[in-house]
Amino acid sequence: MRIGLIGTGRIGSFHAGVLARHPGVEHLVVADTDAARAAEVAALTGATAAATVADALSGVDAVVIASATSAHAGLITAAAHAGLPAFCEKPIALDVPGTLEALRAVEEEGTELQLGFMRRFDAGYRNARDLVRSGRLGRLHTVRAVTSDPAPPPAAYLPLSGGLYRDCLVHDFDIVRWVTGREVTEVYAMGSDAGPAMFRAAGDVDTAGGGGGAGARGPRGAGAA
Repeated sequence: MRIGLIGTGRIGSFHAGVLARHPGVEHLVVADTDAARAAEVAALTGATAAATVADALSGVDAVVIASATSAHAGLITAAAHAGLPAFCEKPIALDVPGTLEALRAVEEEGTELQLGFMRRFDAGYRNARDLVRSGRLGRLHTVRAVTSDPAPPPAAYLPLSGGLYRDCLVHDFDIVRWVTGREVTEVYAMGSDAGPAMFRAAGDVDTAGGGGGAGARGPRGAGAA
């Protein structure tokens, strides 16, 4: 396969390394708004650096989207119009209308889209799901999910991330539904920006907690819950 990779930042460069080593990938094309960064990643992985996003979507069999969150929806739509299946880092968009518009493009073009919810492939989470869904765990009373990054992201990343809830807690939103098979019907959230000043400067929080109800109710957090 020929794969086009859009975005060569922290996660994009990681994906580039994985794709370059994958035996099923014959050629990798990378693109980024930072041309120098794309060229550097291309040199390290043996990929080809494309001059534009359109070039990265041309002549490939599939696309990986690892750009800034604000660009996800537009790139998903572009990939769909190009008839390409896409893997995209979460979330789909910064808001619900943008999310629905991108999904509509995928549906209308008949292509495929996979979101980067890697916890669904983790052995521990899969085992938890099997225990819950089979009834072997017993009555589901309370669910708690906690996420804590080992280190803060770069300051330059924060304004482009969509914020802690969309960028980090979205994993917990997804996995609670996936493990329990239940939809959340009510939520509340709290956040704190008492950590490094870069979070306040970006209008974000560094610690958040909250809860919800769905038959199973439980707080979700990043850093603390």
